Amino acid sequence: MRRFIPILFLSLINVGLFASSESMLDSAASNYKKGEYNKSIQIYTTLLDSNYLSEDLHYNLANAYFKNNDLALAILHYEKAIKINPSMEDAKHNLEIANAKTIDKIDQIPELFIYRWWKSLLNLFSLKTWSNGSILLFIFFIIGLSTYLLSNGISLKKLGFYFGIINLFLAVLFWFMAFRHQAILKSVDFAIIIEPTVNINSSPSEGSSKLFVLHEGTKVKVKSSAEGWTEVSLPNGNSGWIENDLIAFI
Repeated sequence: MRRFIPILFLSLINVGLFASSESMLDSAASNYKKGEYNKSIQIYTTLLDSNYLSEDLHYNLANAYFKNNDLALAILHYEKAIKINPSMEDAKHNLEIANAKTIDKIDQIPELFIYRWWKSLLNLFSLKTWSNGSILLFIFFIIGLSTYLLSNGISLKKLGFYFGIINLFLAVLFWFMAFRHQAILKSVDFAIIIEPTVNINSSPSEGSSKLFVLHEGTKVKVKSSAEGWTEVSLPNGNSGWIENDLIAFI
Protein backbone atom coordinates (compact mmCIF):
# COMPACT_ATOMS: atom_id res chain seq x y z
CA MET A 1 0.00 0.00 0.00
CA ARG A 2 2.85 2.38 0.86
CA ARG A 3 4.43 1.78 -2.56
CA PHE A 4 1.12 2.37 -4.30
CA ILE A 5 0.64 5.88 -2.87
CA PRO A 6 3.83 7.42 -4.39
CA ILE A 7 3.11 5.76 -7.76
CA LEU A 8 -0.44 7.12 -7.71
CA PHE A 9 0.86 10.56 -6.71
CA LEU A 10 3.36 10.60 -9.61
CA SER A 11 0.68 9.43 -12.02
CA LEU A 12 -1.59 12.28 -10.96
CA ILE A 13 1.28 14.76 -11.43
CA ASN A 14 1.94 13.44 -14.95
CA VAL A 15 -1.75 13.68 -15.84
CA GLY A 16 -1.80 17.23 -14.51
CA LEU A 17 1.29 18.22 -16.50
CA PHE A 18 -0.18 16.68 -19.67
CA ALA A 19 -3.46 18.53 -19.16
CA SER A 20 -1.56 21.77 -18.51
CA SER A 21 0.54 21.32 -21.67
CA GLU A 22 -2.53 20.62 -23.78
CA SER A 23 -4.21 23.72 -22.37
CA MET A 24 -1.14 25.84 -23.20
CA LEU A 25 -1.01 24.44 -26.74
CA ASP A 26 -4.67 25.31 -27.24
CA SER A 27 -4.03 28.82 -25.92
CA ALA A 28 -1.01 29.28 -28.23
CA ALA A 29 -3.01 28.09 -31.24
CA SER A 30 -5.86 30.45 -30.32
CA ASN A 31 -3.47 33.42 -30.07
CA TYR A 32 -1.93 32.47 -33.42
CA LYS A 33 -5.33 32.47 -35.13
CA LYS A 34 -6.07 35.92 -33.65
CA GLY A 35 -2.77 37.26 -34.99
CA GLU A 36 -1.26 37.66 -31.52
CA TYR A 37 2.01 36.03 -32.52
CA ASN A 38 4.09 37.34 -29.62
CA LYS A 39 1.76 35.69 -27.10
CA SER A 40 1.82 32.47 -29.12
CA ILE A 41 5.64 32.52 -29.24
CA GLN A 42 5.84 33.10 -25.50
CA ILE A 43 3.67 30.05 -24.74
CA TYR A 44 5.50 27.76 -27.17
CA THR A 45 8.86 28.89 -25.76
CA THR A 46 7.66 28.20 -22.22
CA LEU A 47 6.72 24.67 -23.25
CA LEU A 48 10.16 24.15 -24.83
CA ASP A 49 11.82 25.39 -21.64
CA SER A 50 9.82 22.79 -19.69
CA ASN A 51 11.29 20.03 -21.92
CA TYR A 52 8.07 19.51 -23.88
CA LEU A 53 9.65 18.41 -27.15
CA SER A 54 7.97 17.52 -30.44
CA GLU A 55 8.30 18.34 -34.10
CA ASP A 56 4.82 19.89 -34.07
CA LEU A 57 5.82 22.29 -31.29
CA HIS A 58 8.90 23.47 -33.22
CA TYR A 59 6.84 23.70 -36.41
CA ASN A 60 4.11 25.82 -34.81
CA LEU A 61 6.72 28.03 -33.12
CA ALA A 62 8.47 28.49 -36.48
CA ASN A 63 5.18 29.53 -38.09
CA ALA A 64 4.60 32.10 -35.33
CA TYR A 65 8.12 33.51 -35.76
CA PHE A 66 7.62 33.67 -39.53
CA LYS A 67 4.35 35.57 -39.15
CA ASN A 68 6.13 37.86 -36.67
CA ASN A 69 8.81 38.61 -39.33
CA ASP A 70 11.58 36.93 -37.35
CA LEU A 71 13.08 35.04 -40.27
CA ALA A 72 16.16 33.59 -38.54
CA LEU A 73 14.27 32.01 -35.64
CA ALA A 74 11.58 30.73 -38.01
CA ILE A 75 14.24 28.94 -40.06
CA LEU A 76 15.88 27.64 -36.87
CA HIS A 77 12.71 25.96 -35.64
CA TYR A 78 11.70 24.62 -39.05
CA GLU A 79 15.15 22.98 -39.11
CA LYS A 80 14.63 21.57 -35.61
CA ALA A 81 11.23 20.15 -36.58
CA ILE A 82 12.78 18.44 -39.60
CA LYS A 83 15.69 17.17 -37.49
CA ILE A 84 13.20 15.40 -35.21
CA ASN A 85 11.03 14.18 -38.09
CA PRO A 86 12.80 14.27 -41.49
CA SER A 87 9.60 13.23 -43.29
CA MET A 88 7.66 16.33 -42.12
CA GLU A 89 6.67 17.74 -45.51
CA ASP A 90 4.89 20.85 -44.20
CA ALA A 91 8.02 21.96 -42.37
CA LYS A 92 10.15 21.33 -45.48
CA HIS A 93 7.77 23.36 -47.63
CA ASN A 94 7.69 26.30 -45.21
CA LEU A 95 11.46 26.15 -44.79
CA GLU A 96 11.87 26.56 -48.55
CA ILE A 97 9.65 29.64 -48.44
CA ALA A 98 11.62 31.09 -45.51
CA ASN A 99 15.00 30.34 -47.13
CA ALA A 100 13.88 32.14 -50.29
CA LYS A 101 13.67 35.33 -48.21
CA THR A 102 17.28 35.14 -46.97
CA ILE A 103 19.93 37.42 -48.44
CA ASP A 104 22.78 34.94 -48.84
CA LYS A 105 22.41 32.66 -51.88
CA ILE A 106 25.27 30.17 -51.67
CA ASP A 107 26.13 27.61 -54.32
CA GLN A 108 26.36 24.13 -52.88
CA ILE A 109 29.01 21.60 -53.83
CA PRO A 110 27.13 18.52 -55.16
CA GLU A 111 27.05 15.56 -52.79
CA LEU A 112 28.14 12.11 -53.82
CA PHE A 113 25.29 9.91 -55.08
CA ILE A 114 25.86 7.29 -52.38
CA TYR A 115 25.68 9.95 -49.65
CA ARG A 116 22.42 11.40 -51.08
CA TRP A 117 20.97 7.88 -51.28
CA TRP A 118 21.96 7.14 -47.68
CA LYS A 119 20.44 10.41 -46.40
CA SER A 120 17.22 9.74 -48.30
CA LEU A 121 16.95 6.28 -46.76
CA LEU A 122 17.75 7.53 -43.24
CA ASN A 123 15.23 10.37 -43.52
CA LEU A 124 12.49 8.12 -44.81
CA PHE A 125 11.03 7.80 -41.28
CA SER A 126 11.29 9.51 -37.92
CA LEU A 127 13.13 8.09 -34.91
CA LYS A 128 9.83 6.92 -33.41
CA THR A 129 8.84 5.07 -36.59
CA TRP A 130 12.23 3.36 -36.97
CA SER A 131 12.18 2.34 -33.27
CA ASN A 132 8.61 1.02 -33.28
CA GLY A 133 9.23 -0.74 -36.57
CA SER A 134 12.27 -2.49 -35.12
CA ILE A 135 10.24 -3.79 -32.17
CA LEU A 136 7.39 -4.95 -34.40
CA LEU A 137 9.72 -6.72 -36.81
CA PHE A 138 11.50 -8.47 -33.94
CA ILE A 139 8.10 -9.76 -32.75
CA PHE A 140 7.52 -11.10 -36.27
CA PHE A 141 10.93 -12.79 -36.06
CA ILE A 142 9.87 -14.50 -32.82
CA ILE A 143 6.66 -15.66 -34.48
CA GLY A 144 8.62 -17.07 -37.43
CA LEU A 145 11.13 -18.77 -35.12
CA SER A 146 8.31 -20.28 -33.04
CA THR A 147 6.63 -21.53 -36.23
CA TYR A 148 9.89 -23.13 -37.35
CA LEU A 149 10.54 -24.82 -33.99
CA LEU A 150 7.03 -25.96 -33.13
CA SER A 151 5.44 -26.95 -36.44
CA ASN A 152 5.60 -30.49 -37.80
CA GLY A 153 5.12 -29.87 -41.52
CA ILE A 154 8.19 -29.26 -43.71
CA SER A 155 6.47 -26.51 -45.70
CA LEU A 156 5.40 -24.69 -42.56
CA LYS A 157 8.91 -25.03 -41.09
CA LYS A 158 10.44 -23.51 -44.25
CA LEU A 159 7.90 -20.69 -44.21
CA GLY A 160 8.60 -19.97 -40.54
CA PHE A 161 12.38 -20.07 -41.12
CA TYR A 162 12.43 -17.63 -44.07
CA PHE A 163 9.80 -15.39 -42.50
CA GLY A 164 11.87 -15.21 -39.32
CA ILE A 165 15.19 -14.57 -41.10
CA ILE A 166 13.76 -11.77 -43.26
CA ASN A 167 12.14 -10.06 -40.28
CA LEU A 168 15.30 -10.41 -38.19
CA PHE A 169 17.31 -8.71 -40.93
CA LEU A 170 14.74 -5.90 -41.20
CA ALA A 171 14.56 -5.55 -37.40
CA VAL A 172 18.33 -5.04 -37.22
CA LEU A 173 18.17 -2.55 -40.10
CA PHE A 174 15.39 -0.55 -38.42
CA TRP A 175 17.27 -0.65 -35.09
CA PHE A 176 20.41 0.68 -36.78
CA MET A 177 18.43 3.49 -38.44
CA ALA A 178 16.87 4.38 -35.08
CA PHE A 179 20.34 4.38 -33.50
CA ARG A 180 21.66 6.73 -36.20
CA HIS A 181 18.66 9.03 -35.80
CA GLN A 182 19.25 9.19 -32.06
CA ALA A 183 22.89 10.12 -32.66
CA ILE A 184 21.85 12.86 -35.11
CA LEU A 185 19.34 14.29 -32.62
CA LYS A 186 22.08 14.53 -29.98
CA SER A 187 24.63 16.02 -32.38
CA VAL A 188 25.12 19.73 -33.01
CA ASP A 189 26.30 19.86 -36.62
CA PHE A 190 24.58 22.99 -37.92
CA ALA A 191 23.60 26.47 -36.79
CA ILE A 192 21.61 29.48 -38.03
CA ILE A 193 22.86 33.07 -38.20
CA ILE A 194 20.45 35.04 -35.95
CA GLU A 195 21.80 38.59 -36.34
CA PRO A 196 21.03 40.79 -39.39
CA THR A 197 24.69 41.01 -40.48
CA VAL A 198 27.77 39.24 -39.09
CA ASN A 199 31.46 39.05 -39.95
CA ILE A 200 33.20 35.71 -40.35
CA ASN A 201 36.74 35.95 -38.99
CA SER A 202 39.92 34.15 -39.91
CA SER A 203 40.55 33.05 -36.29
CA PRO A 204 38.64 33.01 -32.96
CA SER A 205 39.56 36.57 -32.07
CA GLU A 206 37.88 39.95 -32.52
CA GLY A 207 41.15 41.37 -33.83
CA SER A 208 41.50 38.80 -36.60
CA SER A 209 40.87 39.67 -40.23
CA LYS A 210 37.34 39.56 -41.65
CA LEU A 211 36.92 36.93 -44.38
CA PHE A 212 33.34 37.50 -45.50
CA VAL A 213 29.91 38.64 -44.33
CA LEU A 214 26.78 36.56 -43.68
CA HIS A 215 23.20 37.55 -42.93
CA GLU A 216 20.34 36.31 -40.77
CA GLY A 217 18.78 32.99 -41.60
CA THR A 218 21.86 31.51 -43.29
CA LYS A 219 22.58 27.91 -42.30
CA VAL A 220 26.21 27.04 -41.50
CA LYS A 221 27.95 23.78 -40.66
CA VAL A 222 29.67 23.57 -37.28
CA LYS A 223 33.26 22.36 -37.56
CA SER A 224 34.94 23.07 -34.20
CA SER A 225 34.78 25.44 -31.25
CA ALA A 226 37.00 27.61 -29.08
CA GLU A 227 36.08 29.66 -26.03
CA GLY A 228 33.10 31.79 -27.10
CA TRP A 229 33.70 31.09 -30.80
CA THR A 230 32.63 28.47 -33.36
CA GLU A 231 34.33 27.54 -36.61
CA VAL A 232 31.72 27.26 -39.36
CA SER A 233 31.72 26.38 -43.04
CA LEU A 234 29.39 26.97 -45.98
CA PRO A 235 28.22 24.56 -48.69
CA ASN A 236 30.58 26.27 -51.17
CA GLY A 237 33.60 25.37 -49.02
CA ASN A 238 34.23 28.79 -47.40
CA SER A 239 34.92 28.67 -43.68
CA GLY A 240 35.85 30.90 -40.75
CA TRP A 241 35.09 31.77 -37.13
CA ILE A 242 32.02 33.43 -35.61
CA GLU A 243 31.10 34.44 -32.07
CA ASN A 244 28.63 32.06 -30.40
CA ASP A 245 26.20 34.88 -29.54
CA LEU A 246 25.56 35.46 -33.24
CA ILE A 247 24.29 31.94 -34.04
CA ALA A 248 21.71 29.49 -32.73
CA PHE A 249 22.54 25.79 -32.85
CA ILE A 250 20.08 23.40 -34.46
